[in-house]
Amino acid sequence: MKSNKNVISDRVISKLNEYFGDDISRLDRVTEFQTTLEKRKDEIENRLDHANSAISHDLQDLLNSGDELDKKVTKLTQEFDDLLISSKDASEACREFGDDSKEILSDISCVRGVTQYTLWLRLIEQVNLDLSVSMETKDKTQIVIAYKKLVEVSSSLRGTKCKNLEHYVDSVIQHWYKLLSDNYITVLQTSLDQFGWPFVQSIDNKKSLNDLIKAGNDDVRNLQDSIEVLLRIQDDNAEEDENNSQLNLPLRIMMKPLRKRFKYHFLGTKSTNNPSKPEWFTTQLSTWAISHRQFLKEYVQPVYDRVGQPRLVVMDFAQGLVSLAVDKLCVDIPIVMEDDVRFAHTIDEIIGFCRDMSNTMQYSSSQPSVLEPLTTQGVFTRWLNMERKFAFEKVDNLFMEPGTSVWESEVCDSLTPRAAETFLALLLSVTERYKFLSLVHHRLQFLRLQLDLVEDFRVRLVQLVRTEKNSPLSSNLCPIINTLDHLILVLGNWAETPFFLQLQYQRSSEVEYSNQEDGDEQEASHVKESEMEKTVFDDSIEELKYLRENLVKEVVDSIFYSVTARSLKYRTETKWFNMSDIGKAVSPSVCEMLQSLAFGLDTARRRINPAAFQLIWRELAGRLHTFILEEIILQNKFCPEGGEQLQYDMSNGFFPIFGEFTPSPQAYFPDLQDVLKLLTSPPGPLILAYTGLKETCEEGCLNILADLGVHNLTAQRAIRVIQSRIDLDL
Repeated sequence: MKSNKNVISDRVISKLNEYFGDDISRLDRVTEFQTTLEKRKDEIENRLDHANSAISHDLQDLLNSGDELDKKVTKLTQEFDDLLISSKDASEACREFGDDSKEILSDISCVRGVTQYTLWLRLIEQVNLDLSVSMETKDKTQIVIAYKKLVEVSSSLRGTKCKNLEHYVDSVIQHWYKLLSDNYITVLQTSLDQFGWPFVQSIDNKKSLNDLIKAGNDDVRNLQDSIEVLLRIQDDNAEEDENNSQLNLPLRIMMKPLRKRFKYHFLGTKSTNNPSKPEWFTTQLSTWAISHRQFLKEYVQPVYDRVGQPRLVVMDFAQGLVSLAVDKLCVDIPIVMEDDVRFAHTIDEIIGFCRDMSNTMQYSSSQPSVLEPLTTQGVFTRWLNMERKFAFEKVDNLFMEPGTSVWESEVCDSLTPRAAETFLALLLSVTERYKFLSLVHHRLQFLRLQLDLVEDFRVRLVQLVRTEKNSPLSSNLCPIINTLDHLILVLGNWAETPFFLQLQYQRSSEVEYSNQEDGDEQEASHVKESEMEKTVFDDSIEELKYLRENLVKEVVDSIFYSVTARSLKYRTETKWFNMSDIGKAVSPSVCEMLQSLAFGLDTARRRINPAAFQLIWRELAGRLHTFILEEIILQNKFCPEGGEQLQYDMSNGFFPIFGEFTPSPQAYFPDLQDVLKLLTSPPGPLILAYTGLKETCEEGCLNILADLGVHNLTAQRAIRVIQSRIDLDL
């Protein structure tokens, strides 16, 4: 490295060279350069003097401030020490006072505790008195208010050291709870007897309600008052009937006679206790639900509304009926589980009972399900395997039916085969059988069964199609396309329903949880997001669409090859270059092509539903578009009359056939439209365009073609078409 002295020397030499340059005659500027340097030197020295003066003043100010701060710190330290000494003295004085007055303070604390204890006792005695008076006057409002005060006192004493007082309050609450509940239960039972509860006979609801109205307003008031008091004072911690543990107290009282009757007939020694006849007890429970529904809505629901119960009374009553069915199933399922027929029959009846409770009593999926006995580990596996077995057997039977009736429609003017309707009915029945399950993983297992059924059905169609490809338009291939199209439509609609959207959310959450257990939370979040963008049937629908596209291609190929097989004369024997005049008729050699095309499309339209047929004719139009361009136009030479004849054949032959399916068939032959313009345009503009296309850039070519009304052809193809004109001197 260079020393500082050398660096400075280099910089001076560089500056001198820069100032004087290579011209020796400019050395007279030395005096001027010296004057400039001295002036700069004086300026720098003046700046340094001012800077040193300012720094000294600032430094002095800082030192003065530091001295003041030091004095303040010293003063504060002294004050802190004084306060610390004072606080120690005060603390010592307080301690000495506490030691000297220990007995007096203890007596004061004891007296205060006794006083507070006495106040609590007086409050309890006052509430007891209020309850006694309210009981005598039968003032239900004051009874509820006084009882709630006792409950509040008990809550206030929780966690205190007054255990005896707390125990005393609890015993008082239990006393009054028993007294009030016994009293109003008696009133409730008496009122129910006046109405003839329970309604165990199958009677007309309107007639029953009219009879009940005659019971009188006093009976209705007693019924509603007793239910209201019992609802407001019910003790969540009180001992409850284990079979009705989630029902409120009035409903438990109302369910007692029905429970007793149910046990007598279906859980005892009566002949009605027959595990092979589950329809007997489900029908009885459904009948009870219908018989009591109107009474509950008219007389009990208003009390629920006043009290603010979260559910409808019919839902609570249905829950009581469901608990009876659960008791019965817990006994019967172990007996019938090994017999497929009896087990399946029991499941059918229970699912029907679930549907009845949902339709007639608005029973919610958030309430205990009657299917709970079927979801224990061994039973649920048995149920799922049996459902799988029966479902796949039904699919087997569907494809083993003799003849072609399975591929025919059962409804007039419908192209949907019976196979599609039967299979969708099977999927729907599976949905109906598991939609009442309460646990997510049970529902997802049934969903996997449905997806397996769809995949199995698709594979069977693939196998069947292999034997139907020889004559697509006359075989069962067209009904199979209709089947696929109907399945795609219906599954897509199902996937958007709330039930299946919820299943998709639950399935994505399950996948996310599984990935989180593997330790990759970021991947889990990404997978959940991607899953939520899909529906439960998306993968199955994609597989079905792929198969439909292949079958549509088979139909298109069949029509296309039928048309092109009759195109030899039109392609090779028509003298497009030697036509003197055109008649107002299509070329005779194209008639066979048009006939084959019209017949094929008409057959496809009659045998294939509109949605799938749209795919067929559009794809066929694209194939013919390419064929006419590459095999007819680009392989021949044309005179202007030949171009006009070709245009007439297209406009009055091909386009009208596709015009049956769209108001603008020309839109599906865009390149052909441009080619016809080039074949029928006057020679002059074409020669100029040809020259320009060969010499101009891409953007210029587009402008030239646009001037001719050509918007879809590339420059290279336009040149080839122009070269096919024999009347042009190119």
